[in-house]
This record gives sequence, C-alpha cells and structure tokens, in this order.
Amino acid sequence: MNKNSLNVIGLKLRTCRTNCGLSQRQVADCLGVERSTYTYYETGRSQPDINTLKLLAKIFNVSFISLLPGDDSETLNDSDNIEINPIYSLSKEEQDLLISFRLLSDEEKADVLAKITNMVK
Repeated sequence: MNKNSLNVIGLKLRTCRTNCGLSQRQVADCLGVERSTYTYYETGRSQPDINTLKLLAKIFNVSFISLLPGDDSETLNDSDNIEINPIYSLSKEEQDLLISFRLLSDEEKADVLAKITNMVK
C-alpha cells in the first residue's frame, strides 16, 4: 500500500471514529492494541491488517469497502460524509456496550438480545 493510500485510510478511520463520538482509546481497547498503535493507523504511520480493518468496520458500523482507498482518494477531506449511524448522545458505558455488541457473531447477538429482553420484563 502506498503512502497516499495509508493517509486515505487514516482519514477515513478518523472521520468514522469522530462521527461515532468515540475516543482513540475506546477504539484501541476494542482492538486490543495500544492507543498509539491506533493513532498510527489514523495518521498513516502504519496500516491496519485486513482483519483489523474488518473489526474497525464493525465498530464503526460501516462496510469494509468504505474504509479502503477508492476513486475519492484524491479529494477526501474531513468534511466528507461517510455514512455512519452516529452515537453522539450515548454515554461512554453505552458506547462501549454498543461496540462490544457489534463485535459479536450473529448467534451471540441473538443470545444477548434474548437475555436482555428477559431481564427487562
């Protein structure tokens, strides 16, 4: 991957993260990496591997493809709109819960939802 591609991926990651109202620390914790490692992804100093990009897509609730460089790589900037379901109004605890839920398999999600439904009845 060339340096321009890294910068595009980094900018897309930063845009997604800020649109979701998440800190670099929250994302790094979900990935199981140091905050500085995640910061390097956003600044283009290093690149996340494919599996990490897939996890990031789940965390941000976007398609994997939307995180990759494409035809817009020459014109991408902070104001570009990547479709995201923003979670601005959630507390940190709610954000962490949502991120963890997004990382579950479909079967695990169904199990968690069933348990929550039983708890609130």
